[in-house]
Amino acid sequence: MLAGLARRGTESEVRNDFGGSALLAACRQFWELDDGFSGSLFVLEDGAIAVAADATLYYQQDLLRQLRQAAVPVRGSTASHLILAAYRAWGERCAERLEGDFAFILWDGDEQRVVCARDFGGKRPLFYAQIGNSLAIASTIPALLGHPRSPRDLDLVSIGADAAGLFAAPTETAYSGISQLPAGCTLVAESGRPRVAPHWTPPAVREGRGLDFEEAAGELRRLLQAAVAERLDPHGATSVWLSGGWDSTAVFGAGQQMLRERGSDRHLQAISISFPPGDVGREDELILAVANHWGSAVHWLDIAQIPLLDHPLDSAAARDQPFAHAFENVNRALADGSRAAGARVALDGVGGDQLFQVSNVYLSDLFRTGSWLTLAQEWRLKGMSGSGFRSFFRSAMQPLLPDVLLRGAGTLRGGRPLRGQLQRPLPEWIDRDFVRRTGLIERERLHTPKRVGPDRAAYETEWYLSHPYFPRAFACVHGFALEHGVEVRSPLYDGRIVRFAAGRPRSERSQGTETKRLLRRAMRGLLPEQVLARRAFRTGSSEGYFARSMRQTFAPYLGQLIDGAMCLAQMGIVNPSILRKRWDEYVRRGGGEVGVSLFLTLQAELWLRSRAPNTKPAGAGAPVGRYKIGAAAATASPPGQAARNSHEVQEESWMAKAGNT
Repeated sequence: MLAGLARRGTESEVRNDFGGSALLAACRQFWELDDGFSGSLFVLEDGAIAVAADATLYYQQDLLRQLRQAAVPVRGSTASHLILAAYRAWGERCAERLEGDFAFILWDGDEQRVVCARDFGGKRPLFYAQIGNSLAIASTIPALLGHPRSPRDLDLVSIGADAAGLFAAPTETAYSGISQLPAGCTLVAESGRPRVAPHWTPPAVREGRGLDFEEAAGELRRLLQAAVAERLDPHGATSVWLSGGWDSTAVFGAGQQMLRERGSDRHLQAISISFPPGDVGREDELILAVANHWGSAVHWLDIAQIPLLDHPLDSAAARDQPFAHAFENVNRALADGSRAAGARVALDGVGGDQLFQVSNVYLSDLFRTGSWLTLAQEWRLKGMSGSGFRSFFRSAMQPLLPDVLLRGAGTLRGGRPLRGQLQRPLPEWIDRDFVRRTGLIERERLHTPKRVGPDRAAYETEWYLSHPYFPRAFACVHGFALEHGVEVRSPLYDGRIVRFAAGRPRSERSQGTETKRLLRRAMRGLLPEQVLARRAFRTGSSEGYFARSMRQTFAPYLGQLIDGAMCLAQMGIVNPSILRKRWDEYVRRGGGEVGVSLFLTLQAELWLRSRAPNTKPAGAGAPVGRYKIGAAAATASPPGQAARNSHEVQEESWMAKAGNT
């Protein structure tokens, strides 16, 4: 099992002196043993309680104050000591009091209880499996597969969902016997099977009374400066993965100002990617303007030197699951850039899109509430007056239609149903018989975060804070960086900023052609006006890089992959003839949404092929969804037993919100 944690760390420790009821182990990278990271502690034991944690906790002084009020002492300085003290104070609800990036496993020998939890951002993963009477828990799936009695059946429904780009199921993995603990949830097991419940839910997004626009901008600046301060490496350099957009630049500007106000001689290291002139991803001039404003240098990376794919079959073999982050190598290059600048900590701009902007779906709220004069004004300000009824219908009316009408429209559209708010299309090449037999679409609807109330703009924000896709992608980026010696931290995705942003008016997110109005106002004076100014067109898009890579650089390789004996086709998940046809059309004509869907399907295929020699049906009578595969960890068992950007989601925005810098 420890071998299955090798990608998470090379230094390890095992503790199994818990009366035969439990075994705990932890791995670390050697640099994580320093103060400011995990510290030299691996597994903490204090009386009958033991903790194995993958955690970085923020606002520790506030937590220590609460613990003093609860009369609970803290006997050390690591995150594990704080987690153990929080458990003594608040029991299995302790994760509610923790702020940070964390996943932990706690064993209470007196109560024979296991408590595990992940923070709401989900950068630190946890998986678990019931193995006989034992419960096995680990940070990686390979660690669980290292258990000699671990279930190895593949879950074809989950694999099919990954191949289709459907990611709503929060607990399922590619293995039918292995589950994922969802972000923001706590697992408790005292006897029998574990129970899982959320300890965090997104705050309700509603326009609250209170601070006016200028006061709110000042409060946001204060919150962001504090969030950056909490996430700095206390001893070494801290880098920022800096684009020319308004999110990472806000982190950079707030951080530089915070350091200046504290009289520190430290500064943030800018790590940026250079795109060629004319590329839709180019923001070099804006990045330089920000750096020059603070007298900082930029460590540049050349996008031409970063391949979209690199040893794709080997990369697939190393992944826990079929899902692949489209910009894995971009994030790995950024981590290498941080190390070259001497930094072990990298700050990113994740959170800005989720919290401080909204798509045109708010036009449907204006239509629904009869605010037609305001709707007409917004329509005109957006320059959409001449766009025709079809555009108006899609923006202002279609998000309001119930599912039954959206599906019924497919009859009139030749089998192409209209899409509801934030719904992804099912790729044509996913076999329709497989979809019908497995209930793939119904499964996605069941797990998609539910809308509470009629407000579509509020639902969009809540959806971005609760959909399982984003923790999955965040965990990928954290894992890439960790392998390169860097810990990624996200100041804008701070819980205090989330709560603050949820109560601000929609007009501060989008009004006319202006977006992120509050965030931009909060940065006035900290960033150049040319950076904060409204932009006539979108900048910093990775569409060009992605399309060139897919349609030109790697097209021969991907074409051969499709023409081969596809595992997905043999399993009945993909119709290879339709896949080939759509691939040929994409190479000729492009199409961002189709390109991303093709990428996800082909990465699922690579994942299966990397395991192909050991992949076979579970048996002639096996139900759909079960295939055999050869193939921080903990086990625990009961006492006396062995140790167990319109309303239509654009693919670019999915990737951008999930860590594409």
